[in-house]
Amino acid sequence: MALGRTSPRDLPLFAELSGRDIRDIFRAGEEVSVPAGWSLILEQTPPDAAYLILSGTAAVREKGQEIAELGPGDIAGEVAVRKNTLRTATVTAKSRLQLLHFTREKFDDLTRRLPAFRDAIDATIAERRGGR
Repeated sequence: MALGRTSPRDLPLFAELSGRDIRDIFRAGEEVSVPAGWSLILEQTPPDAAYLILSGTAAVREKGQEIAELGPGDIAGEVAVRKNTLRTATVTAKSRLQLLHFTREKFDDLTRRLPAFRDAIDATIAERRGGR
């Protein structure tokens, strides 16, 4: 895990998950690194993946305007994958990012098998949608 001194248990997304659930999540994803300036997600593209940010920061932009900044413990791409819709925003690395990349299939499997993970993702979606 590339979380440095931060434990997954300290991240809000994982607060209600068991150690076993957290291990399953990290096994399901592939750890990747991307440079600053790299766009992980582009607006109006199909929902093929979701990303958990392990380190670094990313900008979320709608129609070119920055609407949010994501950092360690935040997830990107979950709305389109869970709702089966086109992407509503572009997510671009502001700094070098360490990520846990989930294919759509792996992400869907996790939300089916791990109710606490599904609930955390759905709560994140509700919070983000309520913020706009």
